[in-house]
Amino acid sequence: MIRGMPNHTTLRTLATARPASRLALGLAALALTLPLAACDTGVDPRNPSSPSPAESSETAAPSDDASKMDPTGKWSSPEKGDPFLEFAEDGSLEGSDGCNAIVTTWKVKGDEIAIDSFMSTQKACAGVDTWLSKASTATIEGDVMKVKDSNGKVIGGLEKDDK
Repeated sequence: MIRGMPNHTTLRTLATARPASRLALGLAALALTLPLAACDTGVDPRNPSSPSPAESSETAAPSDDASKMDPTGKWSSPEKGDPFLEFAEDGSLEGSDGCNAIVTTWKVKGDEIAIDSFMSTQKACAGVDTWLSKASTATIEGDVMKVKDSNGKVIGGLEKDDK
Protein backbone atom coordinates (compact mmCIF):
# COMPACT_ATOMS: atom_id res chain seq x y z
CA MET A 1 0.00 0.00 0.00
CA ILE A 2 1.23 3.45 -0.89
CA ARG A 3 1.39 5.75 2.06
CA GLY A 4 -1.53 8.23 2.06
CA MET A 5 -3.54 6.26 -0.49
CA PRO A 6 -6.82 4.62 0.53
CA ASN A 7 -7.11 0.87 0.87
CA HIS A 8 -9.38 -0.05 -2.06
CA THR A 9 -10.22 -3.43 -0.54
CA THR A 10 -11.85 -1.67 2.39
CA LEU A 11 -13.71 0.69 0.08
CA ARG A 12 -15.08 -2.22 -1.97
CA THR A 13 -16.31 -3.93 1.21
CA LEU A 14 -18.12 -0.78 2.26
CA ALA A 15 -19.61 -0.32 -1.20
CA THR A 16 -21.04 -3.86 -1.23
CA ALA A 17 -22.32 -3.50 2.35
CA ARG A 18 -24.43 -0.42 1.48
CA PRO A 19 -26.92 -2.16 -0.84
CA ALA A 20 -27.30 -4.95 1.72
CA SER A 21 -28.01 -2.48 4.52
CA ARG A 22 -30.42 -0.56 2.28
CA LEU A 23 -32.21 -3.81 1.47
CA ALA A 24 -32.41 -4.67 5.17
CA LEU A 25 -33.74 -1.19 5.96
CA GLY A 26 -36.31 -1.45 3.16
CA LEU A 27 -37.46 -4.88 4.37
CA ALA A 28 -37.75 -3.59 7.93
CA ALA A 29 -39.84 -0.61 6.76
CA LEU A 30 -42.07 -2.93 4.72
CA ALA A 31 -42.49 -5.32 7.65
CA LEU A 32 -43.56 -2.44 9.89
CA THR A 33 -45.89 -0.91 7.28
CA LEU A 34 -47.77 -4.00 6.11
CA PRO A 35 -49.61 -4.61 9.41
CA LEU A 36 -50.84 -1.01 9.29
CA ALA A 37 -52.40 -1.55 5.86
CA ALA A 38 -55.05 -3.76 7.43
CA CYS A 39 -55.77 -1.46 10.36
CA ASP A 40 -58.72 0.41 8.90
CA THR A 41 -60.78 -2.31 7.28
CA GLY A 42 -63.95 -0.99 8.83
CA VAL A 43 -64.39 -4.18 10.85
CA ASP A 44 -63.65 -4.13 14.55
CA PRO A 45 -60.70 -6.51 15.05
CA ARG A 46 -61.95 -7.27 18.56
CA ASN A 47 -65.18 -8.58 17.02
CA PRO A 48 -64.54 -9.75 13.45
CA SER A 49 -68.16 -10.80 12.95
CA SER A 50 -69.38 -7.24 13.49
CA PRO A 51 -70.72 -5.46 10.40
CA SER A 52 -68.55 -2.89 8.66
CA PRO A 53 -69.62 0.76 8.94
CA ALA A 54 -71.12 0.57 5.45
CA GLU A 55 -73.29 -2.39 6.51
CA SER A 56 -74.36 -0.98 9.84
CA SER A 57 -77.72 0.75 10.02
CA GLU A 58 -77.09 2.03 13.55
CA THR A 59 -74.22 4.31 12.59
CA ALA A 60 -75.10 7.95 13.07
CA ALA A 61 -73.09 11.11 12.78
CA PRO A 62 -72.09 12.53 16.16
CA SER A 63 -74.46 15.48 15.79
CA ASP A 64 -77.51 13.26 15.00
CA ASP A 65 -77.84 12.08 18.60
CA ALA A 66 -76.12 15.05 20.21
CA SER A 67 -79.29 16.06 22.05
CA LYS A 68 -79.37 12.67 23.81
CA MET A 69 -75.66 12.26 24.46
CA ASP A 70 -73.09 14.92 23.66
CA PRO A 71 -69.53 13.87 24.53
CA THR A 72 -67.89 16.80 22.72
CA GLY A 73 -65.16 18.40 24.78
CA LYS A 74 -62.39 17.13 27.00
CA TRP A 75 -62.83 14.36 29.56
CA SER A 76 -59.97 13.60 31.93
CA SER A 77 -58.81 11.78 35.02
CA PRO A 78 -56.47 13.03 37.77
CA GLU A 79 -54.54 9.74 37.70
CA LYS A 80 -50.79 9.64 37.12
CA GLY A 81 -50.06 10.61 33.52
CA ASP A 82 -53.30 12.65 33.26
CA PRO A 83 -55.23 10.37 30.88
CA PHE A 84 -57.86 12.13 28.76
CA LEU A 85 -60.10 11.90 25.71
CA GLU A 86 -61.13 14.94 23.68
CA PHE A 87 -64.18 14.45 21.45
CA ALA A 88 -64.54 16.89 18.54
CA GLU A 89 -67.85 17.76 16.84
CA ASP A 90 -66.54 16.40 13.52
CA GLY A 91 -66.28 12.88 15.00
CA SER A 92 -62.54 12.92 15.61
CA LEU A 93 -61.12 11.81 18.93
CA GLU A 94 -57.71 12.52 20.42
CA GLY A 95 -56.30 11.71 23.80
CA SER A 96 -53.73 9.95 25.91
CA ASP A 97 -53.86 6.92 28.18
CA GLY A 98 -51.40 8.76 30.40
CA CYS A 99 -48.43 7.44 28.46
CA ASN A 100 -49.41 6.83 24.82
CA ALA A 101 -51.25 8.99 22.29
CA ILE A 102 -54.74 7.98 21.11
CA VAL A 103 -56.10 9.17 17.76
CA THR A 104 -59.35 7.77 16.31
CA THR A 105 -62.98 8.63 15.59
CA TRP A 106 -66.27 8.24 17.46
CA LYS A 107 -70.02 7.95 16.83
CA VAL A 108 -73.12 7.89 19.00
CA LYS A 109 -74.88 4.53 18.66
CA GLY A 110 -78.07 4.39 20.64
CA ASP A 111 -77.24 5.17 24.26
CA GLU A 112 -73.50 4.56 23.88
CA ILE A 113 -70.53 6.32 22.37
CA ALA A 114 -68.70 3.95 20.03
CA ILE A 115 -64.97 4.57 19.94
CA ASP A 116 -63.48 3.22 16.73
CA SER A 117 -60.54 0.88 17.10
CA PHE A 118 -57.18 2.60 17.11
CA MET A 119 -53.48 2.02 17.29
CA SER A 120 -51.35 3.89 19.74
CA THR A 121 -47.73 4.07 20.65
CA GLN A 122 -46.63 1.41 23.12
CA LYS A 123 -44.29 3.33 25.39
CA ALA A 124 -43.70 1.94 28.84
CA CYS A 125 -44.29 4.49 31.57
CA ALA A 126 -43.47 3.48 35.13
CA GLY A 127 -46.42 3.71 37.48
CA VAL A 128 -48.98 4.63 34.80
CA ASP A 129 -52.06 2.44 34.33
CA THR A 130 -52.81 2.57 30.59
CA TRP A 131 -56.41 1.33 30.94
CA LEU A 132 -57.72 3.99 28.57
CA SER A 133 -55.90 2.32 25.64
CA LYS A 134 -58.53 -0.46 25.88
CA ALA A 135 -61.48 1.95 25.36
CA SER A 136 -64.17 0.66 23.01
CA THR A 137 -67.41 2.33 24.13
CA ALA A 138 -68.53 4.82 26.74
CA THR A 139 -71.66 6.11 28.43
CA ILE A 140 -72.27 9.44 30.12
CA GLU A 141 -73.93 9.89 33.50
CA GLY A 142 -73.93 13.58 34.43
CA ASP A 143 -70.33 14.81 34.33
CA VAL A 144 -68.85 11.29 34.41
CA MET A 145 -67.99 9.21 31.37
CA LYS A 146 -67.85 5.48 32.06
CA VAL A 147 -65.35 3.91 29.67
CA LYS A 148 -65.82 0.26 28.67
CA ASP A 149 -63.59 -2.28 26.96
CA SER A 150 -64.61 -4.43 23.97
CA ASN A 151 -66.35 -6.89 26.34
CA GLY A 152 -68.59 -4.15 27.75
CA LYS A 153 -66.78 -4.13 31.10
CA VAL A 154 -66.33 -0.71 32.75
CA ILE A 155 -62.57 -0.14 32.88
CA GLY A 156 -62.52 3.41 34.22
CA GLY A 157 -64.09 6.81 34.36
CA LEU A 158 -63.35 10.31 33.12
CA GLU A 159 -64.75 13.62 34.32
CA LYS A 160 -65.95 16.41 32.02
CA ASP A 161 -63.49 19.31 32.01
CA ASP A 162 -64.99 22.74 32.52
CA LYS A 163 -64.34 25.10 29.62
